Amino acid sequence: MKTVFDTCHPRDEVLSGDLRDEMFAARLKDVVEGQADSIYQDAGRFFRSTYPTEGLRTLAREVLGRLSGREPANSPFVRLETSFGGGKSHNLIALYHLAQGRSDSVPEGLQIDLSWLPSSPWPTAGVVGSDMDPANGIDHGTVTTRTLWGEIAYQLGRVSGDPDAAFAIVKKSDEDLVAPGTQVLEKLVGDGPALIMLDEIARYLRAAKAVQTANKHSDLAEQTVAFLMTLVEFASSQPNVVVVLTLADSSDAFSRETDDLRQELGEARRVSARQERVITPTGETEISRIVTHRLFKAIAPDAGKEIAQEFGNYFTQLESQGVDIPQRALRSEYAADMALDYPFHPEFLTTLNRKTATIPNFQKTRGALRLLARVVRQLWQEKPKDAHLISVHHLDLSLDDIVNDLTSRLERPAFRNVVEADITSPRKGSEAHAETLDRRWIEAGKPPYARRIATNVFLHSLTQGVATGVDPAELLVSVLQPGDDPQHIRKTLSQMLAEEKGDPGSAFWFLHFDGHRYRFKTEPSLEKVIQDEVPLVGRVKAKGDLDDRIRTIWRKSTFKPVFFPAEAAELDDDAKEPKLVVVHYDAATTVPRPAKMV
Repeated sequence: MKTVFDTCHPRDEVLSGDLRDEMFAARLKDVVEGQADSIYQDAGRFFRSTYPTEGLRTLAREVLGRLSGREPANSPFVRLETSFGGGKSHNLIALYHLAQGRSDSVPEGLQIDLSWLPSSPWPTAGVVGSDMDPANGIDHGTVTTRTLWGEIAYQLGRVSGDPDAAFAIVKKSDEDLVAPGTQVLEKLVGDGPALIMLDEIARYLRAAKAVQTANKHSDLAEQTVAFLMTLVEFASSQPNVVVVLTLADSSDAFSRETDDLRQELGEARRVSARQERVITPTGETEISRIVTHRLFKAIAPDAGKEIAQEFGNYFTQLESQGVDIPQRALRSEYAADMALDYPFHPEFLTTLNRKTATIPNFQKTRGALRLLARVVRQLWQEKPKDAHLISVHHLDLSLDDIVNDLTSRLERPAFRNVVEADITSPRKGSEAHAETLDRRWIEAGKPPYARRIATNVFLHSLTQGVATGVDPAELLVSVLQPGDDPQHIRKTLSQMLAEEKGDPGSAFWFLHFDGHRYRFKTEPSLEKVIQDEVPLVGRVKAKGDLDDRIRTIWRKSTFKPVFFPAEAAELDDDAKEPKLVVVHYDAATTVPRPAKMV
C-alpha cells in the first residue's frame, strides 16, 4: 500500500516552511493598495492556488455579467454570508483581479466567458471595516477619508488617476459625517461600470457608534447604515453597478452589529429584493478540495480510490470479526469521501470542520489551512512508513506552533497542561503518559498507539456548543489502519484509564470516559495523580515524614503525648500530668484502637 509520499507533492512554500500568517489571512485592502503577499497580489499565482468553488463561480458570473452589460438583469446587490475564515475575503480578492481585466490569469475551472472581462480596469473600491478609523480617518497623503463614502469615492477615483477629485465630490459629507444622497453617487460613478466591495462592515459599525455627527443629532454608525441603504437603491437603478457586501454568521464576533445591519437593511432589500443574490463562498463539501488544492501541487490520479479500497476492505474485515465499526464506514459513500478527501483522512477534515471550527477563533477554512500546512511540512520531514493517509494522529503536539494554534489561539490555554501531562512532554528526561505507554509498543515494532488515541481524543475535546469527545466506534475508524489489531487499541485505552495495569505512571490524568464518549477535561483526576506520585516516594522516607508530622500535630498541652510505645509496660502509671498515648500505625490492627489516655 502506497504512502502519501509516493503519490503527493506539496507546494514549495509549504515544504520550505514559508508559513507566515499572511499567507492564510487574505486582506483585500493590501491587494487594492498593491502591498499584499504575492500569493494574493499576483493574479496568476492567486488563481493557480485557488480552488474554484461553486460559490466563487456563481459570484464571478453574477458580478461580471452585470458590470460588462452582458447580463444587465443580474443582481446589483450581492451578499456573501458565512463564518469568519469561510472564504469571503478570498472571493472579494478574486473579483478585484477579474475587474482589472487580467484574462491571462483566469483558470478554466472558473467557467466564465473571458469576453466579459474589461480591456482596461473598471472603477473598483474595496473597503474593509477593520481598516477604517472613524475617529482619525485614513491618511492618503493629500486627503484623509473619515467615512465609508469618503473612502469609496477616493478608491473609485484611482482608476481615472485623480482620486483627490473624486473625493472632492463627497468631501462636505465626509467632513460633516453625514451620508450623501443618490445625486452625489450619480456624480461620482457617472454612466460607467463600478464595483463596490464592502468587507466586515459590522466591525466598523461598532466603532462608529462612538462618533457623533456634526449636528450632534446622530452618530456615524446610523449615518453609515443610511448610506448603505442609499447605495443599494442607487446600484439597483443603474445598469452596470454592483455592490458586494459580506456578512459574518450571527454566531461570530460582532454578531450584534451583524444582526442589526441585516435588520436595518431590510427596507433597502425590499426595494431590490427581486434582484438580490445571497451566495455562500464555500460549501461544506468543498473544504477538502480547497485544502488539497492549496497545499499540494500534484496528487497521483486514482491514488485516493486505491487507498479507499484498501481501507474499505479492512473495515469490512473488522466488521466480520465483530469489531464495533460505525455502519457509515462500511458504505460506498464513505469510500467516496475518502477518495475525495485524499490525502487527508475524512475523519480529520470532518473533525476540523464540524467540531474545531465551532470555536470562533479557529476561523474555519483559514484555520484548517494554517494548521494542515504545518502538519504536511512536519510529516514530509519525518516521512513515517505508515502514512497512507494524513490522519488526526499526525498532528505533532510536540511542536509549539501546532500546540499554540490549538490552545492559546483558540483561547483554550488550559489544554496545554493536557498535552504536556498526557500526550507529549516538552521537558527532556520527563515523559508524558502516552510516551510511557508507547515505549512498549515501539519496542515491539508497533505504532505509538497511545499517542494516536490521545491526539484524536484531544482534537475532539476542543469544541464549543457541540458534543465534546469521541465515541469508541468513531475513535477506532480514525485510529486504525490496515494491518492494525483493534485489540491493541482496546488494551491501550484500558491502561490509559487505569482499568488495566500498565507501566508505572501510565494512567492519564485528564482523560475521562463517561460510558459513551472519551474526552479530555482540563481538571486532572486527583486519584490518578496520587497513583502516579506514590511510586515516586520511597517507603522509608514516606514513613519518616509521617512520623514527623504526627509529632508536630500532637504537641504538649493539657495532655503529655507519648509517641509510639512498643508495649503498655513502657507507660508509667502515676498521678502526674495526664498522658496521651499515640500508637504507631504499624502496630495498629484492622480495627483501629483509640489513643490511650492515662
